[in-house]
Amino acid sequence: MKEALERIRLAEEQNKEAERAMIDELDHYQIEKQQALQAIQTQQKNQRKEIIQQLERELLEKENDLQNRLLAEATESQMKDEARYQQQKDQMIAQIINEMRENYGC
Repeated sequence: MKEALERIRLAEEQNKEAERAMIDELDHYQIEKQQALQAIQTQQKNQRKEIIQQLERELLEKENDLQNRLLAEATESQMKDEARYQQQKDQMIAQIINEMRENYGC
């Protein structure tokens, strides 16, 4: 009976050691998984930053293109308006000169 009790005690010690080893292994596994999760989260955060920066660069480029296009259109429109103004001014001056010649015989 003494031997049976000793075997039971040894089996219980082995079970406790196995339980401690399993708990240690689970703790280690949990730490590994938490580190892996942190690495994935950091990687995704960095990827999001890169994507946002790329989108910002693209938007700034589009904004600059639009600004340049609008500036070119405004410059072209202003040049046309100035040419039209000069033409109308020249026509009015010519008309006034012609009217003065007709009225005063100059």
